[in-house]
Amino acid sequence: MLETMMVIKLIHFYPKMKQNKAISGGSMAVASMLQLLLTATLIHVASGKVTVQLTNLIGYNNVMTIECRSLDDDLGQHILSYGQSIEWKFKPNFSKTTLFYCNARWKADVMLHVDFHAYEYMRDHYGCGSDCRWLFTINGVYAYDSKQDSWDFRFSWYS
Repeated sequence: MLETMMVIKLIHFYPKMKQNKAISGGSMAVASMLQLLLTATLIHVASGKVTVQLTNLIGYNNVMTIECRSLDDDLGQHILSYGQSIEWKFKPNFSKTTLFYCNARWKADVMLHVDFHAYEYMRDHYGCGSDCRWLFTINGVYAYDSKQDSWDFRFSWYS
């Protein structure tokens, strides 16, 4: 809410500065900095919330345990039966360093696991955008590519 209010105030302030014909060099520097701040803030506000969804499609009678966290949020441990999903929404931070990492495991003949980044701003902001979906299958982990409308293999299970 604070960011949105700041954007509105800057939008009203900046055009007035541009229309003044007698702007000094110092005022031009301030105007340039305000324009840069306005642009960065608008990009951040416009980016909105991101949804991450993880779905267990390993197979019937195969439950998967998953734990995810960021530096700020621990999403806890979840046990997903076949077809079940976990989903969370968040707003990427202003410094573009948002990262959620997860550990998933399930028991076949032996315990199999995978550690991965469910959301990494620099990879996913332009990749999956605001809808990042993952499928866990018996063969490994797949990520949805919305641009190609396909599921891409990303990770194998490890014992």
